[in-house]
Amino acid sequence: MRARTLSILIWMCLLISSVAYCQLRMMPWEFDPGAERALKANTDLLGEEVLASGEPSFDGVAQYFPAMKRPRAIVGVKEHPDFIGVAWDGTLEVGKYWLSFRLGDPPSPYGIEGPVTRSLLGGYLPIVETKWQFDGLLYEETVLGHSQNLSTDEPLWAYVRLRVTNPRQQELGVRITVYSVPARGGPVLSYAARIPGGGQHQFYFKIPHHVDPQHLVFPIDSKDFERVLEETKTFWNELLNQHQQIRTPEARINDAYRAWLMYNFLNVQKTKGNWEIHDGRPFYEEIFGYSAALYCDALARYGYGTEAEKYLQSMLSAQHPDGQYITVFGVPDNGALLFALARQYELSRDLEWFKKVAPQMIKSCEWIRRSRATTKTMLSGTKPLTYGLLPAGPSYCDHQDPVQSYMSDSYNWLGMHEAALAFREAGMASEGEKWLREADDYRDDILASMQAALVDVGGFRALPVEPLTQRLLKEGGGDYYGLIAPTILETELFGPDDERNSWITKYMDERGGLLLGLARFADGVDHAYTYGYALTQLRKGNVDKFLLTFYSMLAYGMSRGTYSAVEVSFLPYGINELTLPHTYSNTQQLRMLQMMLVKEEGDDLWLAFGTPRAWLEDGKSLSVKGAPTRYGLLTYNLTSHAQEHEVKAVVEPLSAPRDRFPKQVKLRIRVPVSLGNLKGVTINGNQWHSFHDDLIQLEGPMLKQRLEIVAKYQGS
Repeated sequence: MRARTLSILIWMCLLISSVAYCQLRMMPWEFDPGAERALKANTDLLGEEVLASGEPSFDGVAQYFPAMKRPRAIVGVKEHPDFIGVAWDGTLEVGKYWLSFRLGDPPSPYGIEGPVTRSLLGGYLPIVETKWQFDGLLYEETVLGHSQNLSTDEPLWAYVRLRVTNPRQQELGVRITVYSVPARGGPVLSYAARIPGGGQHQFYFKIPHHVDPQHLVFPIDSKDFERVLEETKTFWNELLNQHQQIRTPEARINDAYRAWLMYNFLNVQKTKGNWEIHDGRPFYEEIFGYSAALYCDALARYGYGTEAEKYLQSMLSAQHPDGQYITVFGVPDNGALLFALARQYELSRDLEWFKKVAPQMIKSCEWIRRSRATTKTMLSGTKPLTYGLLPAGPSYCDHQDPVQSYMSDSYNWLGMHEAALAFREAGMASEGEKWLREADDYRDDILASMQAALVDVGGFRALPVEPLTQRLLKEGGGDYYGLIAPTILETELFGPDDERNSWITKYMDERGGLLLGLARFADGVDHAYTYGYALTQLRKGNVDKFLLTFYSMLAYGMSRGTYSAVEVSFLPYGINELTLPHTYSNTQQLRMLQMMLVKEEGDDLWLAFGTPRAWLEDGKSLSVKGAPTRYGLLTYNLTSHAQEHEVKAVVEPLSAPRDRFPKQVKLRIRVPVSLGNLKGVTINGNQWHSFHDDLIQLEGPMLKQRLEIVAKYQGS
């Protein structure tokens, strides 16, 4: 989503010119001939290479291209109207100013020698640490955002600690000078110290979000800084460890998912009693309904129902009188919001809240029904291509010309279908049955239209996203086709083994739609849009393809030290757009991780379906605690005892159980190939025979009790 206003373009140009020039002048503009060959190929040559070498891993995909060279992070207070940006080199974006600490005497505009490393304190907290060296000294900048009592109603301040270490034996002097863009009038602020050999000196500052151009920064003492640091750490640690907890053998993943949650909370802005979900700050001040709704879905899946409910109600306040919800994104917004509302109720069973929003959900369903009715007109006794679809409207934020699009219809079908299930579960039986019938009729019309719209592309059939124009299909599998078509797949309109999935996946596979398993966009990737493609691979059992996308997202879809997700990154050069942290990208990464570990598929519950085999090497373990499902909160863990040729799993009884259980629970235990084949299973000490390959099948009501499962292996 790159619809930008002129002011946003100006902001980006200023940031590039003021922050990144030093970096850009050192940037390589040529890349490996093998990578160039991959960029010109119709198939994903590099992805195929990774898959041919074995199970994908982070290191396996990260070797091909450089990490992004211009990562940006933000810090601040949850849902605060303001925020603090932190550029790749520690330059601060505070209100209308960019503030940098230039080093040396006279001050050097390029006060960096060697690599710059960036990290989040604790691995995932909104406290950015930037380290570099210059002129024989080591520098470490720590930045956080804070308000009194961490309130959204109190002014936001940036707090900065600059720690300077002298690794030499002789005493050295240090001078720090504060510069701003735009430049202010008056004297330039400068601070100096002498540091003995082997010693340290620390400078402490606070900066108001509404910068005082006559002062820029205010020196403070260490006690003030340490106080706000501890308050910030305590608040965010409690928040980010409050609900579902995931622990894998990879620390990167354990930190990253909490960082994605953190960044998205900072991209929410409380304004006049409403909560606005921005796709990024300040580059996306408008609300993209489709993205915002999916973020609420991710919150519900991770247990943050309180936040999801208040954000969803804020979105509903913008519903049109006729029942449609639409923003600058397009017609899919309406269905995505319905879907998120329904899922929040299914996961929380907050009936009091649901009764408040149900009337507006019904209005939204009525809008879909009325709109579809306008296209149900026979032509010469036959159904036209778009019979029963929504009439033309804006279907995607970058394409606002009215068009009929399967993305619009698949999402509105999904929203109606999930709303009907929620109505039924909430005791609104007549509404549930009414809208289930309507959703089934809608799906039939969509599938019939898709079948008639298929295009032969030389050996196989492909689905145009826009049936009447075929515009995106004509551009090839990359670019906007590779962005929009996978969103149809993420609605799960097709079953996991449905051949119709290939109408999209095969075109992306063979017409330049993928680069290292990520959705192509020119010479780069817009990785978050690959979610539907990867989800389809998981549902079909192609776990390695799923993992290729997952690890490439980690390697190229976000900064590697601060896990700040980006919208577009140009892989060959390590150049990224400055659209980070990006809410939609963080959201899709959260949802993808959840699908890997806990997925509802029809009436079944899938556990650990997409985990890497490397996670169950000897002594390693995986745990998921308090995962929301429509059946209750789920907790399980897997521990490998490969030397004893076994894996032990514990599935706890559902907490906050609901009035029904899944039909089946399918636990997949993916072990290293060297461990051999699954030869026997015991549950609570009793032999269990319902298993094959790496899949153990349990009956849903078994989740009433604690299950201790032992899987035994023998070499092939």
